[in-house]
Amino acid sequence: MNWKKWTVITVVVLLVAVNFYLIFKKDSEIVRAAYIDEWRKIKEQNLVLSKEKPGVIAPVEEEHVYFQNGAGDFEQFLVKEGDEVQTGTALFEYSPKNLEETIDQLEAEITRLESEEDALEDNIDNLEDIVLDLATSEDEESPSNEAMMASIDAEIYEKELQLSRIEAEIEKYEKLVSISDGGLSSLTVDSPISGVVKSISHNLQNPVVTISSNDQQVVGLLEEDDMLEIKEGMSAVIYGSFGKREGTIAKIAVNPEQDPQVGAKSEYQFVVEMGEEEEETIDTNEEANNESDEEGNVESDDVDTDEPSEESPILSGSHVNIKITTTEVENALTLPTETIRAGHIYILKEEGTIEKRKVKTGIEINGIHEITSKAEVDELVVNEPGNVKNKTAFFTPIDIAKMKKKDFKDMSKKEIFRYLGRGLLTR
Repeated sequence: MNWKKWTVITVVVLLVAVNFYLIFKKDSEIVRAAYIDEWRKIKEQNLVLSKEKPGVIAPVEEEHVYFQNGAGDFEQFLVKEGDEVQTGTALFEYSPKNLEETIDQLEAEITRLESEEDALEDNIDNLEDIVLDLATSEDEESPSNEAMMASIDAEIYEKELQLSRIEAEIEKYEKLVSISDGGLSSLTVDSPISGVVKSISHNLQNPVVTISSNDQQVVGLLEEDDMLEIKEGMSAVIYGSFGKREGTIAKIAVNPEQDPQVGAKSEYQFVVEMGEEEEETIDTNEEANNESDEEGNVESDDVDTDEPSEESPILSGSHVNIKITTTEVENALTLPTETIRAGHIYILKEEGTIEKRKVKTGIEINGIHEITSKAEVDELVVNEPGNVKNKTAFFTPIDIAKMKKKDFKDMSKKEIFRYLGRGLLTR
C-alpha cells in the first residue's frame, strides 16, 4: 500500500511545483487574475443637498388700528385681549362730531380704496401672465423656473388677500353712506384682518388695538455664508411638535438684523411660508451597504424630531427646525466613496476583465457621490479597489447557495476540468 501513498504525494508535489514554475516564470502565459470579493452597482438616485436652520412660528402680520381723536367721542371697546376676530368684526365704537364731514370722509375713503382695488387687479393679472409664460417655456421644469413660479404664486396669493380686504372695506363704507340719511348716532371701527386681539390701549394711546393674524409663517436667521446658497423660492420642510410641514422661502431680508460691526458676522432674517399639512412619513437611516430608500432618495442632514401628538396645534412663538433644500439632482448616477481611488473607478466587465476608468463627480451627500462622467446604471464597480490594475482578469467567490446540480449536468467533463484547472493555475 506504500506505493499508493507515495504516488499521491508525488503527484501533489509535482502539481505544486508546476504551478509555482508557471506562475513565477518570466513571460508566463498563465493569467494573473485579481480576486474580487466585494463590488457595488452604479445606482440612479435623487440627491437632495440641504441646510438646517432653527426658526420660530410667528403671525404673518400684525395689524395696528388707530383712533383719530378729532373724528368724534370714543364710546367703548367691543373686544378684549385674546379674542378671536374675523375681517369686519367691530373693535370699538365712537360718536362722530360732524355727520356731513364724516360722510364726505367715507366717500373719499371709498374712492381711495377703489383706486387701490384697480391697481391690485392689474398687478395680479401681470403676475399671472408671467407664471403662464414660465409654465409654457422650454425650461419649465428647471429648478430656477420652478423657484420663480413658486415665489410669484406666493405673491399672487398675498395680493389676492389684500384685494379681498379692500373689497370688504368698500362694502362697509358704502353701507354706512347708504344709511346716513337716517342719521348716525355712532360709528364702529372694524378689524381689517382675521386673527387674535394681541393688545388694547385703554388710555387711547395709538395704536388702540393690535391684532395678530391667524395666518402663520416661520422666521429664522441666515449667516453671511448662507446668503450665497439660500435664495427666495427654495423649498423647505418645517419640523416641530405638530409634525412636518412643507414650505417655501418667501422672503430674505436685504439688510442685516443688527447694525454691521467689524469683526462680527451679520445675520439676515428670512421668512418661510408654510404649506398644507403633510402626511407623516418614516425615514430610515442609510445602511452599511449604501442602500437608499425605496424611492432612491439620498438626503443630507436628516432632522431628528419627536413623535408628534395627535392634532398638535401650531402655536405662535414655538420653536422649529427648518431643512432648506439648496441643491437637488434627480436621477443622478451614484457611487459610494469607497469605490473611488485617486479619481478612478474599476469596472467589472462581462468578459471577465477590469476596466480602469477616470471619473468626474458632482455633489456628495453622506458618502454618496454623483457621477457626472461616462457611466451606466447597474455597472459593477470594485469596492475598495486597493492594488487592482487595469485590464486585469478577475474572479469572484463561489456562491454555494446559488449553485444548482442542473448547472453541472449541462456542462461537459472537458468544461468542468477546464474551469477547475483555471481556478488552480490562476492567481
